[in-house]
Amino acid sequence: MKLYTVIPVVGVTLVQAFPGAAPQPATEVRAAADPRFTQWRAPGPNDVRSPCPGLNSLANHGFLNRNGKGNTIPQLIAGGKAGLNMGADFMGGIGLAGLAASPFPLLGSFDLNDLDKHNFPIEHDGSLSREDAFFGNDYSFNQTDFNMLLSHFQGGKTSIKTASEGKYARVQDSRRRNPTMVYGAREFVLSYGETALYLQTMSDPFSGVANVNYIKSLFEKEKLPYELGWRPSTQEITLLTLGNMVFELFGAGPEPAPEGLKVTADTYKNAFEVVNGVLPILGNLTTL
Repeated sequence: MKLYTVIPVVGVTLVQAFPGAAPQPATEVRAAADPRFTQWRAPGPNDVRSPCPGLNSLANHGFLNRNGKGNTIPQLIAGGKAGLNMGADFMGGIGLAGLAASPFPLLGSFDLNDLDKHNFPIEHDGSLSREDAFFGNDYSFNQTDFNMLLSHFQGGKTSIKTASEGKYARVQDSRRRNPTMVYGAREFVLSYGETALYLQTMSDPFSGVANVNYIKSLFEKEKLPYELGWRPSTQEITLLTLGNMVFELFGAGPEPAPEGLKVTADTYKNAFEVVNGVLPILGNLTTL
């Protein structure tokens, strides 16, 4: 099913289509006043989660539905903004992917575990914290895989270079162990976006320097590290900022680009939009 047949919002901005996507107050003021940052709760036996630690953390804090079910695009955009200062272009795209993965897309909502589909677009081989689908469980956090990433960080901080090296180490590990690994140009680009995403949400959209304890909280506990001193970035994280960091990560690391692919600052945005099949809609999101 094409996404534009599910959500016909072409020709209007997301604020017009979904009033809940309207701009929110300054991040520091909002974070100080929002009790959800200190209201983490592990999911219960009837709750569902995705393969993405960021989305799961938002649900565990109540920025998304705590049971992980019935998420709408306005809820996703509002929750991503309030909890992580994520832009509507990124969160809207994730929401559209969720609707495409849902067995009931015409209802206009999806459950987080609907996103647990191989290579569409969140779950993928060579994940930073999950095993490949070939090994059976591509859904649950895997400490061994995550430790491979952590081993590249020195002094309790990340950098663009070490994050890029850690990401490539996971890809190489999957290549060695998984005879069915899928890792083409699309997976190459989106996996760099995954690295840019955790760096920016746990620090800022530009430096690539994040506290490793913050990252461990996000991945290992699926908990926003507010009590460790973390605060959401004061500058919004968007497809543009993520794309710029993807370009930096690629330039700083050892991984060669797939044949025929030229990596630029626009590569991530283009890949993200094409994968979600929402080029006309995401064009409207960027006008917010």
